[in-house]
Amino acid sequence: MARIWFWAERILGVIAMLALFALVLLPSIQVVLRGVFNAPLMGLEESTRWGLIILVFLGTPLLISTNEHIRLAEFVDLLPKRLRLGLERVILIASGGALLVIVWSGALSILRNFGTRTPMLDIPFWVFAAPMLLGFAVAAVGCLWIGLRRADPPVGGGSPVI
Repeated sequence: MARIWFWAERILGVIAMLALFALVLLPSIQVVLRGVFNAPLMGLEESTRWGLIILVFLGTPLLISTNEHIRLAEFVDLLPKRLRLGLERVILIASGGALLVIVWSGALSILRNFGTRTPMLDIPFWVFAAPMLLGFAVAAVGCLWIGLRRADPPVGGGSPVI
């Protein structure tokens, strides 16, 4: 499982990095085309929105693996080590369960809206929502795996993934 998680982190990290690059490049292109040539590209806003969706949802598992997700670390770190580790395990397992519920709801939403498409670029809804489903599914597995394994959960502020 550690080897699978290693490769999942690397692949998702590269995809998230490319999405971040697209979030910088696409609006810049739109500003130049609109301001200089007075010829904006139709649908570039929608593709930028999809890049943001990819970045946020596929980047979520990376935060879980390094324990850098939003939490009250200042208070949790003041607890005794055994209590802190137990609390972190409970939080990870509860978060994994909550993420599985979100994945289930997202899958049902994709199935209900399978035939719909985005208005501008005509992207199928399932393609548009797939990063959310994949990112949260990987994050749920990561939370459960880190919470249930014998090793201690990672301490916050880990090193960068890539």
